[in-house]
Amino acid sequence: MARSKAGKPRLGPNVWVIHYRGRFSVKEEGSPGYLAPPMPQRMAIAIGRLIARVNRSELIIQGEHGRIRARDSHGADSYPPKG
Repeated sequence: MARSKAGKPRLGPNVWVIHYRGRFSVKEEGSPGYLAPPMPQRMAIAIGRLIARVNRSELIIQGEHGRIRARDSHGADSYPPKG
């Protein structure tokens, strides 16, 4: 795995599951295109979760009206949490 200069693992772009053309699609933050065609939300979340694990990034899920429904981190969390 590639590491940054600070010694921490480099993280990929966040992965979004967004409402698109009446269904849901998967997109990486900062890239212009979609990673998957429109599909049911459950399938889009499963695909997005796999991509977020590989990227070691955040999965962000939008609801039908564009509001963020859920967020899930797949990477840079310290264990055990501080505090």
